Amino acid sequence: MAYFSTLKMAATPDKYAKRRARSSAVSTVIGISLVLFMLGILSVLLLNAQKLSSYVKENIEVQVYLDDDAKEADVMRLKKELDAEPYTRQTVYVDKEEGAARLSESLGEDFVSFLGYNPLQAVIELRLSADYAHPDSVEHIAGKIGENEEVAEVVYSPNLIRQVNNNLNKIGIILLGFSFLLLLIAIALINNTIRLTIYAKRFIIRSMQLVGATGYFIQKPFILGGIMKGLYAGLIAILLILAVLYGLRREIPEFFEMNDYLMFAQLFGVVMLLGMVISGLSTLFAVRRYLRTDTRKIY
Repeated sequence: MAYFSTLKMAATPDKYAKRRARSSAVSTVIGISLVLFMLGILSVLLLNAQKLSSYVKENIEVQVYLDDDAKEADVMRLKKELDAEPYTRQTVYVDKEEGAARLSESLGEDFVSFLGYNPLQAVIELRLSADYAHPDSVEHIAGKIGENEEVAEVVYSPNLIRQVNNNLNKIGIILLGFSFLLLLIAIALINNTIRLTIYAKRFIIRSMQLVGATGYFIQKPFILGGIMKGLYAGLIAILLILAVLYGLRREIPEFFEMNDYLMFAQLFGVVMLLGMVISGLSTLFAVRRYLRTDTRKIY
């Protein structure tokens, strides 16, 4: 009876130690995955910054108002000429009746019946390619289009175009700087998390040294364990990123029209690789530190 009692007492600390080690491993994986998740989300924004910039620029409209006396054949010819220009992304012809219907729907009342006539002009809505959506380029294009006899007026907002370009440039610089800062923070956080985990096992490392184990033999299981934790953390981070992107797809369907799925596959591979590399290297440095530490300093 005493023998079984002794075995039970010996097994209890071992069970608690395993439970504590498992809890530490889980918390380490969760901590690394959250850091990788933040880094991955910012990388998505950074990689799509150029596409988002192009998307915003290509939705800036130039209104080409047509003369009331312009013949429909001449208007269609002008539209085809604009479509053939390298600066054109899209043109939409809106005649007077369609323009009145749009405005009536926006106002919530039939203003044509109230006025007794339709005061609107037919218009060609021109959307430019992103490369030409700059104040100087738009001014030159508007001047060239205005030379046509069928055109009464070309309307655009130079201040809006200038402001959009300036803001997009600022956002790009801020995202790039913040990405670099977050990468440094991610490396520091993952390194500290791994060091705390290895610190809890410093006596095991010392015991293995005392029985004659070589440095390579001691480091190998810890490094492999660190790499596996980085792998699991990367997988969790990818699942969290996919969840966020799924939510964006439901809220902003246009977001996925701009995305390159090959780019996302590469991004997810980098997230996993980054988790494994940082976790593995942090484990290596932490284990080496305790291998070289004097016995009196580990307590």
